[in-house]
Amino acid sequence: MLLNDLRYTARLLRKSPLFTLAVVFTVALGIGANTAIFSVVNAVMLRPMPFADPDRLIWVAERNDKLRLPTFATSVPNYVSWKEQAGAFEQLGAFGYASFNLTGRGDPEQFTGGTISPTLLPLLGIHPVLGRAFRDDEDRPGAAKVAMISEGLWKRRFGSDPALVGRNLTLNGVDCEVVGIAPATLSLLSNGDVWTPLTIDGREHRLNHVILAVGRLRPGVTIEQAQFEMDTVASRVGRQYPEVKEWGIRLVTFYHWFVPAQLRTALVVLLCAVGCVLLIASANVANLLLARAASRQKEIAIRTAMGASRVRLLRQMLVESLVLSSIGGAAGLLGAMWAVDAIDKVMPPNLLPVPAVRVDSSVLVFALAATAATGLLFGLAPAWHASKADLNDVLKQATGTSTGGGRPRLRNGLAAAELALATMLLIAAGLLGQSLLRLQRVHLGFQPDRVLTFQISLPPSRYNGELKASTFYRQLTESLRALPGVRNAAVSSGIPFGAGNYTTTAIAATGASPLPPDTAIPIDWRIVSPGFFRTMEIPVLRGRDFGEGDGPAAPKVVVVSQATAQRFFGAADPIGRQLHRVADRSEFTIVGVVGDVRLTALSQESPAIYYPSNTGRVWPLMDIVVKTDGRPESILAGVRQKIHELDAELPISNVRPMEEWVSTSAAQPRLNAILLTVFAGVALLIAAIGIYGVLAYSVNQRTREIGLRMALGAPRGRVLGLIVREGMVVALAGIGIGLAGALALSRALASLVFGVPVRDPATFAAVAAALTMVALAACIIPARTASRVDPMVALRYD
Repeated sequence: MLLNDLRYTARLLRKSPLFTLAVVFTVALGIGANTAIFSVVNAVMLRPMPFADPDRLIWVAERNDKLRLPTFATSVPNYVSWKEQAGAFEQLGAFGYASFNLTGRGDPEQFTGGTISPTLLPLLGIHPVLGRAFRDDEDRPGAAKVAMISEGLWKRRFGSDPALVGRNLTLNGVDCEVVGIAPATLSLLSNGDVWTPLTIDGREHRLNHVILAVGRLRPGVTIEQAQFEMDTVASRVGRQYPEVKEWGIRLVTFYHWFVPAQLRTALVVLLCAVGCVLLIASANVANLLLARAASRQKEIAIRTAMGASRVRLLRQMLVESLVLSSIGGAAGLLGAMWAVDAIDKVMPPNLLPVPAVRVDSSVLVFALAATAATGLLFGLAPAWHASKADLNDVLKQATGTSTGGGRPRLRNGLAAAELALATMLLIAAGLLGQSLLRLQRVHLGFQPDRVLTFQISLPPSRYNGELKASTFYRQLTESLRALPGVRNAAVSSGIPFGAGNYTTTAIAATGASPLPPDTAIPIDWRIVSPGFFRTMEIPVLRGRDFGEGDGPAAPKVVVVSQATAQRFFGAADPIGRQLHRVADRSEFTIVGVVGDVRLTALSQESPAIYYPSNTGRVWPLMDIVVKTDGRPESILAGVRQKIHELDAELPISNVRPMEEWVSTSAAQPRLNAILLTVFAGVALLIAAIGIYGVLAYSVNQRTREIGLRMALGAPRGRVLGLIVREGMVVALAGIGIGLAGALALSRALASLVFGVPVRDPATFAAVAAALTMVALAACIIPARTASRVDPMVALRYD
């Protein structure tokens, strides 16, 4: 019997190719969009992280409530103290950031990576692809130099040569034995391509927060129990070492660490958006099936008269809807697979905390369930209404075109629901679009245009000492300024929106200050060379820039941002005043005040910053910025030549125009806005088609009535107004419901918008006006058709 139903369905679909194509395309659009977004949600939020028992993995962070630092990195000595005293954890591990220059094997190349404790890989439950992990004794000062490289680097640079394990590589000028090939999973936690053992050196300062600590809870221990124990450990360490008495410990699950609240909100909003698109598509298809069922009422009545039961008719029509949804679902799945592949290729790096998005078995199950649910959703109501038609009433009609009383109300309700959902999506898209525009107009505090940036890491084996390193950078900037097309060049330990080197330390004022005595504030700091502010076009508001006289032998001086000066000295002139670093009590004198700069995110206010000069200190990895007259890329060959002249074994990395760094910082809000706008546009199109379809069908069913009205003297304008009025009642009801729904749910977007109130009246009014115009256009087309009905033809219809 099922095979008979399928054969009958196939004949019906072949007889109505346009109807079949319209339904399949609409379903494919909804299923494809939902499956693609669910693939991302599944990869980020639902799929277990690729570590052993990830729910027991914890980020063990430091916190300082007085400095308003809820989570912060830790120091090596504190990490060692925790390992000795923390009984709630099976094991603790740690990792830090580092960069490596690979030389001696072709062209020199710079890699990011880190230092990791020997306990890290066993703690995470991951194993090297080849070779071994670090041994426990390899983290001691003076131990043999060993390294691990990533699986990606092993394949890319060394052709997956298994003989590489056991051989030496020259990293930062030092021969290191490659003991293992790390799996790609390690890069999720410690991003990079090269790792060396984290050296446990007891001479390090406890306030030198340079590593991140992670732990694995013992079986049966809750995070609340572990937090209570670590609070006790922090108090004990604080009593033993007074310099860290104000630093506590905060435990964060890996899930909340890897998937922050804003990303979770964005993904849930996108998933709800595509869910609305699927509901709108289902409502539209249901309307199509209702219209089709109405035209088949005579056929259904005859089958009923011949003995077909209501259950038999319901099953036949549900088989038809499920076949249509299955074809549409298969097409949608193919589209989703293409979309997921495109997402992996165009997604900015590090935007998602997963290496790749894949269509796995969970996604296939979701697509299958969505397809089946969609078929039942849009097929059940038409099948139910068609199967309960009055047999005598239908057979008495010559045309079999009865509308069945309640069905126009159902079709109108579905059309109104489509517009309500489209209204909510358009308002959300409008808010995110405005937010993106506000982000792009944010005052950065510097000029990113025509600036080339790149990074250099000087190997300590050849640049052992601050003086030698700062001399190299001085020679480099002088040679770069001599290049044709270069206006200026400078060095910094970190550029705005750049990669890494974001350093915070506690600073206090020396002497008079509006703040209470000994009040310390966490301040971002960047080591910069003379000319950095001119290169980046950061205005000097008071005092002066650094000069060549601010060398190692000169008094320690700094330039501070306007926000720093105001926080420590209020409206008083800060020039000549002193600040000191809490960690080592080192003092420095303020010689200049510069404008505030946004550092890490367009949506975050400019933080307080202070700038020491690189003439007395440099960082292991430094950023070079070059201001050009034309396109930044045009000077790249000259830049490489100048570096080669100074040091032929020195590679550069992260070569990008400054504008690209700024653009990348807005990648997630841009993606959110684009996707939601696309979904809202699709929803609006489907909803407009739904309104048009309802009215067009109504006009077709009421041809005789309209002809009779016109034969009795009704003018065309009145007929036109009648049809438009009927359609606009439905449309305005849907828009009104959508506006109310958007008001109720708007707070869910609060974390995703910037500079725009979530209940912005202008956005709500603009969306309502635009939807009213679209609905009006969708109503006018069938209304014009109705106004052109020939009364003689209409009255001869029967």
